[in-house]
Amino acid sequence: MHLFYAPDFTENDASYTLSEDESKHCIRVLRLKKGDQVELLNGKGLSALAEIAEDHPKKCTLQVLKTVQHPPTSNAIHLALAPTKNMDRMEWLLEKATEIGLSKITFLKCDHNERGQLKLDRLEKIAISAMKQSKRYYLPEISDLVPFAAFIDAFPNGYIGHCYPSNKTPLNLITERKVFLIGPEGDFSEQEVKKALDHGYEAVSLSDFRLRTETAALVSVMKLSLV
Repeated sequence: MHLFYAPDFTENDASYTLSEDESKHCIRVLRLKKGDQVELLNGKGLSALAEIAEDHPKKCTLQVLKTVQHPPTSNAIHLALAPTKNMDRMEWLLEKATEIGLSKITFLKCDHNERGQLKLDRLEKIAISAMKQSKRYYLPEISDLVPFAAFIDAFPNGYIGHCYPSNKTPLNLITERKVFLIGPEGDFSEQEVKKALDHGYEAVSLSDFRLRTETAALVSVMKLSLV
């Protein structure tokens, strides 16, 4: 069944009108017609079975037949990392991490950042598409750039992946879901690593090899999804 994003849909709605983009996709691209059934997702755990009541290509109206509120996972998967210079890599990461079960992604402003701005609207569209593709009921929260120090103060006691020599916990020994920090392409600075460790972060070895930022991030999300 075809899925459509309805961010402001609630359990009290007996009908719903899709956005212009979703209406166009529904009627012109997929060629659905009046009487066809579809599924709505609001990205907050609510889904609905609905029937097309008016097959207008700009304002497709649906009659809601049944709603289901899906419970969130007991522990969220929170990833925090510095964005790479090439945003295509971050978009790929967000897509795949959303499919795996990412709950929140925070972009960090670190000492070695190569990018200082983000297009959050584009990232959200990618996350929405991945949510629908994988039929997940919760849209990941996407946070704009946050200074590293401020983030550590707000979210202590997590995991950190870095390339400096030190005693590190093997990834396969992680048994709890905590926020996972992944460094930028030039890695975290030594001062940043020290601050994280001083705030209860645990250094983790992700691989015997050096991984790209987006690869390391995806590996960490995959591991957390299995905990």
